[in-house]
Amino acid sequence: MDFRFTEEEEKLRQEVRQFLSQEHVDKFPVELEDEYYGMGAGSPAYSRRLGQKGWLGISWPKEYGGLGRPLMERFILLEELTYHRAPQASHFFNDSVGPSIIRHGTEKQKQAFLPNMSRGELFFCTGLSEPDAGSDMLATKTKATKNGNSYIVSGQKVWISGAHVSHWMLTLARTDPEAPKNRGLSILLVDLKSPGVTVRPITNMASLESFNEVFLDDVRVPQENLLGEENKGLRVVFESLEGDRFWARAGRAPLAKRDLEDLVEYVKETKFCRESLAANQTVRHMLVELAVDIEACRLLTYKVAWLLSNGASLTHEACIVKTFSDLLAHRLANIGLQILGPYAEPNSDSRWSALQKRMTRMYAFSPGYLIAGGTVEIQKQTIAMRGLGLGTPPSR
Repeated sequence: MDFRFTEEEEKLRQEVRQFLSQEHVDKFPVELEDEYYGMGAGSPAYSRRLGQKGWLGISWPKEYGGLGRPLMERFILLEELTYHRAPQASHFFNDSVGPSIIRHGTEKQKQAFLPNMSRGELFFCTGLSEPDAGSDMLATKTKATKNGNSYIVSGQKVWISGAHVSHWMLTLARTDPEAPKNRGLSILLVDLKSPGVTVRPITNMASLESFNEVFLDDVRVPQENLLGEENKGLRVVFESLEGDRFWARAGRAPLAKRDLEDLVEYVKETKFCRESLAANQTVRHMLVELAVDIEACRLLTYKVAWLLSNGASLTHEACIVKTFSDLLAHRLANIGLQILGPYAEPNSDSRWSALQKRMTRMYAFSPGYLIAGGTVEIQKQTIAMRGLGLGTPPSR
């Protein structure tokens, strides 16, 4: 196998690195704190700066504001931005919604949304989960009732990342309550400024507001905002989720590599009971195990990026990346706190205060990694069915 990137791909990597050296991320205001998924913090100003470079729609068609570049270049861009902890959360869900609009949207929808998204002037969130419909989207209860040239939408969405700083929401709703559960669902593009929409932030265990509840009370959505065919929205959702599962974790390996480098530097400079932490066998072994896992995660990610760049459809490969990378993040946070020990509590007087804060917050976030985007258990079922050919498990 040839693991080398092409000359054009390496040229882009160097261009991104030069940009990052000139456009320091610290000078851009942040609206969303980093959740340590790999997308960084949320900064609309930084997203607009990336949009000026054409990088937000780097692989989108030129006629819709993109650059029309190969998909692998999108991956390289993400890899470099993530390693340097650039804030990407504001535009992140555009990466999954945009391709859905390109594949399933009308020409009017493409012209209305994609150019603004590629410039960083319009941000989407995805409204899929509900109080009783998380991993089981067939249990969706949000209703969309036809009324003339509109749908009247009522229901509640929950755990919606970034809804309070987004403009629009890709929304799963039931348009035919009499149809089988997998055939009566549709996708609507909902303007979050519409009358009847209420967005309520949820404070998480890290004392941050990044998730939200979204209440839809008789919200009127024009019929022209139906994405794809009516009652056939599940296909659009699954495609969007495959993108979310991969692209939301595609930055995990470079992010973890950067964290590992910081931990290695920390143990080299820190002593405990007059002994260098770098000489402690337990600490050394923990760091080595992380290094091995990070390399494995990187190669798994490269494989999926290569499949996508060659036009292949994903069945279970994104689930493998998601499962491995989320478990890696969970271990990284745990090991990071073990190594930092009593110094893990953020201390503004220490040169390691940023690392202390990072590991403490990552640890608070880490249980959510195993749930968000579909639980680890659900991912394993998908891998068993589609990857190992074990079929659907019998109902209990």
